[in-house]
Amino acid sequence: MKSKIETMFTHNLRIAFRNLRKYKTQNIISIIGLAVGFVCFAFSALWIRYEMSYDNFHENADRIYRVHTSLYKWNAQSGDPEIDDNNPFPLANWLKSEFPEIDDACAIRTIHIGEGIVCLLADASFTNIFNVNIPTNFFVEGRTDRPVAVTDELYGLSNLIKEEHNFDVQTTIPHWSVNTNIPFNMIAPVSLFDEDLENWNFYGMYHIYVLINKNADIETLKQKLDIVELPEFPNAVSIILTPITKLRYNNPSGNMDSEIKFSHIKIFFTASLLVILCSLINYLTLYVSRLRMRMREISLRAVNGASKIQIALTFYVELLLIILLSVFLGLMLICLLFPLFMEYTSIQSFSFSIHAELFKRLSSLTVFGLFSGGIPIFYFINQALKSSGNETSSSLSHSQFRRGSLLLQLFVSLFLLFCSIVFFKQIRFLSHSDLGINRKNVAAVQAHCCPLSSPHYAELIKQAPGVIDALPINAGNYFLQRMSFGSSMHTYEKDEREITYTMFGIFADAHFFDFFGIEIIEGRTHNNEFDGKRVVNETAIKEVGDVLRNSDDVVGVVRDFYISPTTKAKPTRITFPRSGYNNFRAVAYRYEEGMRLQTQENVKRWFRSTFPDQGEFEIEFAYMEDIFEEYFKSERALLTLLSIMALACILIAVFGVYSLTSLTCQQRRKEIAIRKVHGAEVVDIMNIFFKEYLILLALAALVAFPAGYLIMKRWLEGYVKQTSMDAWLYVAIFLTVFVVIVFSIFSTVWRAANRNPAEVVKSE
Repeated sequence: MKSKIETMFTHNLRIAFRNLRKYKTQNIISIIGLAVGFVCFAFSALWIRYEMSYDNFHENADRIYRVHTSLYKWNAQSGDPEIDDNNPFPLANWLKSEFPEIDDACAIRTIHIGEGIVCLLADASFTNIFNVNIPTNFFVEGRTDRPVAVTDELYGLSNLIKEEHNFDVQTTIPHWSVNTNIPFNMIAPVSLFDEDLENWNFYGMYHIYVLINKNADIETLKQKLDIVELPEFPNAVSIILTPITKLRYNNPSGNMDSEIKFSHIKIFFTASLLVILCSLINYLTLYVSRLRMRMREISLRAVNGASKIQIALTFYVELLLIILLSVFLGLMLICLLFPLFMEYTSIQSFSFSIHAELFKRLSSLTVFGLFSGGIPIFYFINQALKSSGNETSSSLSHSQFRRGSLLLQLFVSLFLLFCSIVFFKQIRFLSHSDLGINRKNVAAVQAHCCPLSSPHYAELIKQAPGVIDALPINAGNYFLQRMSFGSSMHTYEKDEREITYTMFGIFADAHFFDFFGIEIIEGRTHNNEFDGKRVVNETAIKEVGDVLRNSDDVVGVVRDFYISPTTKAKPTRITFPRSGYNNFRAVAYRYEEGMRLQTQENVKRWFRSTFPDQGEFEIEFAYMEDIFEEYFKSERALLTLLSIMALACILIAVFGVYSLTSLTCQQRRKEIAIRKVHGAEVVDIMNIFFKEYLILLALAALVAFPAGYLIMKRWLEGYVKQTSMDAWLYVAIFLTVFVVIVFSIFSTVWRAANRNPAEVVKSE
């Protein structure tokens, strides 16, 4: 029995290899298409799986939540109250004492105390929530030593840490996985760095985590926290809880330490699904076409005594061979591209088994391929036995299937190509458009050891070689990123009643507007005579109205300007400091074209010469153009990924067209010969094929372009300015794809149309 089974399998395997050679072009295209689809799908699935695995390694991960606050949600009639993840330290204990659903709460923050050392400031509650094995007395206030706990890789540096930072390494703790929202390699008691832990200043720097009771109803708790009265804060506050496992991709404050947005990774995943769909449809189309051409073979096998199961097994072995070859090629490509994938995605390591993950994806795709391939096998076996080898019975349904599959592939190709080009146009458009502020050749400089608290420092730096202009600002990199120190509430009288609005504030020198080229469209120029006065932007006037324009402390209105290409203008007030008081800590300067590095060195020399008694100190530089480009890092990455996906889909579709054309020419060779006998020219025969594919491409475009327009229009609305989607774009994409398709089928049809009709008929 075993020998008979082995003989049958060997026989079917030999037939499968023979048919692979017979239809080698179509099979090679099917194998490559499936392999490419599998690689795209596997990488995108691994990436999104990694992003969703952040902090799921904690023992109580499903009960740990990050606290965010919205200070003015319930008290402002206008504006966009921001959601902040930086909160005062006492909020943790207040939440724990006021809400029995919260088992524990901690307030933490991280600081960099040396090269490669990230210190987490915490208290004993942190160890309870995250199950970190540190003795309780470690956090006792008033200790004369300076205790710290370090991870394993820093333990060998205990003496160096003691000498350079005066910390006493008390214990070691395991290193957390790299996919965490709380990176650190050292823990110290928070009291070592902050003596005023009872300060309710809501511009604090603490991240608060809570551990929810396992029996608590989280939705009910969220409703309670939606509006609360806090100590030492005059207004109702909204407190938002976010699961720590979702913080990476669902942070309400938007402050994510990720170069590529999770929404863009999801788009890449969706695009990869379209690619694998295209490759599967292309493979099934070619496979069904070959099955249809072999219906006579099926009938002959049945006449010679073969059962349905035996015939099906023959085709299943061939199907399995194609899938296994595709999987093998896909795994080779994954091994080859995996280092590049890790570098591109900045993934350091996985907290789950990538082999198990790949095996799971591979198994699901293999099962799906065998199942989807088995349906046409049994269908065509039944058709062949019913029609005794005649192919006419299923010609109509086969043509509809073939056209439908091509239509779907062309739709996906046009859709992804259109989206990629609009992505490119938008990035290019924003890079060259006027956003109401001159960001060209602007830098900010600061040194914490010597704050530039007086405006005259800007005049001194202005004298450095390469510096064109200078401006005192409140903080270097932070200022250029947001040019705002958060929201605050302002009350105005309107229609004999008081209305409170949320405004975003900028602390600015009188030279602010000229330096950044911000246009004043109403009122007087902001100058040194306006002690404590304000200028507001267009959005503030639109939302608040004339009550703001007529306010005694408002002296002008400026045109809206945008620091981020994705952040809409908010009601903003620009305030000049009162006499004798300012928040200046840094200087912004504009440098000559092409003189960035030279000017930076000149400014460094100025610092060393101006503050010689400070010894060695770090001087920080930030460049506005670099910060602006940072906003596009995720968009550029998505553009690259979408372009790869679009190219893969187009190649799969084009190769599919080529393969189907060659199969169709082989199947219709008698028809082509008869047409030539009756006087048809080669051009006439080629027009038959070109017309069909032109109609299919036109139908695909009628669906793909409107779908692409609607999706990209919605995406573009997330930017402060949007590029246009002109008619020429649709025409250019359509013609490009059509020309590629024409070239892909030209050689096949030309060769078939130039064959000798007599030889074709004779062979039939």
